[in-house]
Amino acid sequence: MVEVSVIGITQDRMNGMPIIILGNARERFAIPIWVGMWEAELLETELLGAVPPRPFPYDLIRELLAAFGGEIERVVINDFDKGIYFAVIEVKRPDGEVIRIDARPSDAINMAVRVGAPIYVEREVIEKASSIPLDRCEGEDCEEQWEKLIRELFDES
Repeated sequence: MVEVSVIGITQDRMNGMPIIILGNARERFAIPIWVGMWEAELLETELLGAVPPRPFPYDLIRELLAAFGGEIERVVINDFDKGIYFAVIEVKRPDGEVIRIDARPSDAINMAVRVGAPIYVEREVIEKASSIPLDRCEGEDCEEQWEKLIRELFDES
């Protein structure tokens, strides 16, 4: 498994659908995950640090988990089949047992961001999915390639 972070949210230029971009600069790849408008909007709101006047569903789930002593240990994007990503949220119960809960990646990512849990992608998913590799590079060349990729992904033109 490879730990990734949310690089940002962009839109598909063909259909306008939101895309969450997960990436790992050290291993030089990015993975675009198409999501619904609502899920993207709630993630963007959280990433920007905006505080809603009332809890959104993901905030409510976070509070319920905390009230019952649960803790999200990590989120894993664990499968990719026929163009669809799959994920699990690993929750540690108060007794120490870790349970794996099936989730859509957009929901799992939203929860991970809200609680500061790490996000991982299985290597098999990286190999099968539409990941965007960067060329082999060294030193400052890697930084330049990473920055170029990010500019291309988020270029509005």
